[in-house]
Amino acid sequence: MSRTFASFSLLALLTLVLTGCGADDASELQGGPRETVPRVVVVGVDGAEWAVINRLVAQGELPGFAQLMEEGAYGQLMNPGPQVSPVVWSTFATGHFGRDHGILDFVYPYQDVSGKQPVDVSKRRKPALWNLLDAHGMESTVIGYFVSYPAEPVDGRIVSDRAFQGLEGSIWPESLRSVSDDVRHAVRTERESLYSRFMPWPYDPAQAEDESSRYQEAARVVKGRIDKRILADEYLRRMTEHFMEAPGDLLISYYRIVDIVSHSAWYYHDSGDWEEGPDPDTEALLGDLVNESYRYTDEVIQMMLDRFGGQSNILVISDHGFGSSTGRYATRNPLLTGNHRPSGVILAHGPDIRPGELEPTTIMEVFPTLVTLLGLPVADTIPGTINRELLTDDFLDRRPPQFVERYEFDWQAVEARAVDEAAQAEEMESLRGLGYVGEGVTVGDQPAASGYDFWGASDRLVVSNLHAETVYHLIRGDAAAADSVVDALERNRPALVNLLLARTQAKIEGLRRETGSREGLASRMSEFLQRHRETAGAQPSAQD
Repeated sequence: MSRTFASFSLLALLTLVLTGCGADDASELQGGPRETVPRVVVVGVDGAEWAVINRLVAQGELPGFAQLMEEGAYGQLMNPGPQVSPVVWSTFATGHFGRDHGILDFVYPYQDVSGKQPVDVSKRRKPALWNLLDAHGMESTVIGYFVSYPAEPVDGRIVSDRAFQGLEGSIWPESLRSVSDDVRHAVRTERESLYSRFMPWPYDPAQAEDESSRYQEAARVVKGRIDKRILADEYLRRMTEHFMEAPGDLLISYYRIVDIVSHSAWYYHDSGDWEEGPDPDTEALLGDLVNESYRYTDEVIQMMLDRFGGQSNILVISDHGFGSSTGRYATRNPLLTGNHRPSGVILAHGPDIRPGELEPTTIMEVFPTLVTLLGLPVADTIPGTINRELLTDDFLDRRPPQFVERYEFDWQAVEARAVDEAAQAEEMESLRGLGYVGEGVTVGDQPAASGYDFWGASDRLVVSNLHAETVYHLIRGDAAAADSVVDALERNRPALVNLLLARTQAKIEGLRRETGSREGLASRMSEFLQRHRETAGAQPSAQD
């Protein structure tokens, strides 16, 4: 099985798309980048799990991850709230909790209604990191970021998370559409060779419905989830490679293959939590899929290290970890054998990074730390703090953190776009196949209204997003801030207080198990719970 990327010539691509263009046109087509080495590179790996990384590194694999661990900093990245990717990646991008940034789920509206649309960036209520750079005359390249469609006009370029579908408005600037079209066409043309890297049999989606095929069970696991993600991530990798010669001040490149494969194929990767193991023949076909998704992502990391290592500060982050979908992590969909865990990963490498293993930190520290590495001020309205443990003393002396009361620049969310019905149905089916959308949820026929009412959201979304805040404040030792969250819930949705307390307790206990901190993490939790349960008059138990 090949473990090298399919060859792709940047020169050949540019020759194709620049034919007939003058020099000025070519400069515009490439987005006019000014910086050849970014100050900060972020590789987003959705669902990366330390248990898998550590095992493969110990076996001599994942040289990119290994180099980051040997020469840089690494540790657990705790997620205090919902393990819902759009929420967390929007928190990374804005520095705010879901209640404030407005992205609460995979789909919108946030009420319990049937007709929904995939959530998009028009629902985001806070500026993102690339908007902040824009306001300071800096340039960004953002590739594939979760919830970045429609692409925002920025000084730089955005290839949104739905660009592989070819949607209008999925690329900024629009002059890059011909590049995107050529890359997408090349990926689709090479689908068989790309599939062969991950599936050690002549995969064809039709096998999933063919009862006579020896590959039917394996194909059912792959079809509609893994196969589509292989192509989408390869498209994003090639688009990233296209811009690496001059990406601007910030380069962000996001990959979801680890998450999708882990959801679908964990049982064949590690069946130790099940009473019965998988069919041996199917296990032989699918048993290496999880490992291969990490090898693929590792090659992206190596690509960044080869091009920018020692010059840029390179960070790898994930929104959550992964394990088997058993016990408290069981899913309703029998085809989904892996499920999220509350701690992801953070690794960092570069001239301003202090090497060594980090104490567990939270997702709320990512934004202010990135802002500081970029030489920009952190607003007092950002709830998280700078992870100074990650930064060298020399950097902190040369570039001491800057702070402002608030960010004062003009920004507003892009307008929602009407999306082709077939494209929306495809996206919703993908979310449904991953268990993120229930079977009874239908696709809305119009873009969802832009009005935002957090307290009018469903019970599930209100509690899941608020418990992120209470857990984070308790981890920080700020009981007063945690109290204020409960007080707000008591004013607006008092019937949900007991559920919030139960979710808070379950999440903190889960994080304690994962980090091995026992009572050391959120040490004032018991006092907090007792105080509010006495007011609420009940002591329920629930699992997060």
